[in-house]
Amino acid sequence: MPSRPLRGLGSFLLVAGGLFVVLRVLHVGVPLLFPGTRPGPFAVASLDEAQQRLGFAPLVPAYRPATLGAGRPSLTVTLGPYPTFLAVWRGEHSLSLTQRRGGPRPAHPPTSQALGGVADSLWWRDGPTNHLVLRRGEFWISVETDLPARDLRRIADTLGPWSARGPGPARAGLRAPPSG
Repeated sequence: MPSRPLRGLGSFLLVAGGLFVVLRVLHVGVPLLFPGTRPGPFAVASLDEAQQRLGFAPLVPAYRPATLGAGRPSLTVTLGPYPTFLAVWRGEHSLSLTQRRGGPRPAHPPTSQALGGVADSLWWRDGPTNHLVLRRGEFWISVETDLPARDLRRIADTLGPWSARGPGPARAGLRAPPSG
């Protein structure tokens, strides 16, 4: 009699183990076969690649002080839960720009205030870092930088959609696709 309950437990463990293996193979295999199902984050090599993955043109500032360094920014894309683009410049100073489509307003302290002359904006200082949150159409833009606060307005005023034909990437220190 005791062997009968063990046989039932053995069958259960065999079925549960088999189901676990099938689910694990699906969990690992689906993103490999269908890369669009992965939420990211992904490091991207160019704004063209970022635009292809996101489905919208990243906003980049045409204003770029030399103190952000001569190197290219790091570019990152996240697809879920909201499509997000992140560009980070690092030099003597740093600038991080995050563009997110939709969702709630990014977190901000109650002491934040509107940035004069910039519509739909909030800014605040946290130690050496200046923060700016902007609404541009369907996008939330978050800027974090250790540049002087006066530069926040210039960054906000020069934000524009990246285009392979426009002057934005060259002035912002971003790589444009090869011509031809």
